[in-house]
Amino acid sequence: MRTVFENGVFHTLEGEGATGRSLVVEDGVIAAIDGGARGGDRVVDMGGAHVYPALIDAHLHLMEAIALASVGEPVCVLADGRVEPHDLAGVEARVRAAAGRAGARPGRLLILSGYVSAAVDEGRLPDRRELDAWASGADVWLMNIDGHSGSCSSSLLEKLGLGAVAPDGVFSGEAHDANLGKLTAHLALRLTPAALARGIARFCNECAGFGIGTVCALEGTDDVERDVVGELAAFLAQRLPIDVRLFPQYLDERKLARVRPRMAAARVGGCMAWETDGSVGSRTAAFSRPYRDGTRGSLYFDTAELADAVGRLAGQGYQVTAHAIGDAAIDQLVGVLDGVPGRHRIDHFEFPSADAVAWACERRPFITVQPGYAWVDARFLHGYERFLDEEQVGSQVPLARLVRAGVPVCGSSDAPVQSVDPFLQMRGMREFAVPGQSLTGFEALRTYTASGGEMLGERKGLLREGWEASFFACDVDLEACEPAALEGCCARGLWLRGRPYRPLSEGLGALARVLTRRPRLV
Repeated sequence: MRTVFENGVFHTLEGEGATGRSLVVEDGVIAAIDGGARGGDRVVDMGGAHVYPALIDAHLHLMEAIALASVGEPVCVLADGRVEPHDLAGVEARVRAAAGRAGARPGRLLILSGYVSAAVDEGRLPDRRELDAWASGADVWLMNIDGHSGSCSSSLLEKLGLGAVAPDGVFSGEAHDANLGKLTAHLALRLTPAALARGIARFCNECAGFGIGTVCALEGTDDVERDVVGELAAFLAQRLPIDVRLFPQYLDERKLARVRPRMAAARVGGCMAWETDGSVGSRTAAFSRPYRDGTRGSLYFDTAELADAVGRLAGQGYQVTAHAIGDAAIDQLVGVLDGVPGRHRIDHFEFPSADAVAWACERRPFITVQPGYAWVDARFLHGYERFLDEEQVGSQVPLARLVRAGVPVCGSSDAPVQSVDPFLQMRGMREFAVPGQSLTGFEALRTYTASGGEMLGERKGLLREGWEASFFACDVDLEACEPAALEGCCARGLWLRGRPYRPLSEGLGALARVLTRRPRLV
């Protein structure tokens, strides 16, 4: 049966300002743009809304996002133009309040997110003894906003067996990044069925509320012998109501072999074992010039080791992606990718050298970016200006140059490091910190649509005849609006392959229905 969606402004994204008046869908595929209804067709009135291809988040972490959506509590928030709380006394009050709401006690799990060490007067994370006192002895994990540092309580530290790695319970740099998989696995395996149901529903509904129809999930760790959580992520990914595309974060080919049969295409890499450096906030991103404190960060791979891993998997037909933030790490990764066949991905590409930018413009790899973080940092956190010199800050990824050179820049959130909110990222693209490198509304939209579809090699991301009929409606003209109008933006509705998304309930019954869905390749 055909369905005709009419009375809307259908932004095809084929070109700037290109629109249609109606959309005809048959068997989950777009049959026509501007086609009229005929006898027997179902007609859907879009109520004058603006309609766009469903968005694609090119980089997030599914199991962590589900866990935080279920049992996480935010610590810091933006209020009155600054980050609050701004000191450890305020943090203590927030943690005690969160512990009270969660009924914290010895053995109870409490995950705290959104901590901003760069904006706290003391400039540090709380240690294990402070967390013990504030949270009544609960098993606490507190995540810094940069995603590359955190701290845990004494009881959790003991259960992880990492007391020798972080005697004070504070993890940063390689100590954090080399053990994050072990920590994530421990936390995820403690989710009850009720908590899992709640987290899945909240995550999927939030994505749908922003018009996101596809997420690229970077999952898995080599930190444990058998990655049960990574395998669970692959199992769930096949059954969620939104589309998931899996990027297994394994160097271990035995682990990769366990999830590869669930995947439609050969993809590998991301963060965890595929991180070539850390982050600016933890001063572990690898730079050729020193930070203001004289350190430079460090490369997590020997170049020969990285070249062997990339070459081995690229030679088997995998699309490889890896995390690289500082210019030294990006140069190392670019040097490796230059010598392997295929078209690959770089995650973040945040502070590239001039040579790396020139290489990207010529080779056109897929590049995932999260400019919403830089937008928030420039206005509220001020971490970049605190840790980097002016020249380094000015070397942030030149978005406009890359996009206008034909590089498929893919928008993403890195959730749960940030909210999945794509409109924050688009605002960051349109009000970018580097002069002359902001994108237009059309260009920003394409990073979340056409570029993501190209990266996946799928007919997603455009309203085009013969392409997947996944789209969302909203009240805002996202191509023409001022950047400030993106604040608070949301979808009026999401359709996946022509069918409306139905919000999941948070109960066990909904979880059972998800788990028994017919699996799709991811």
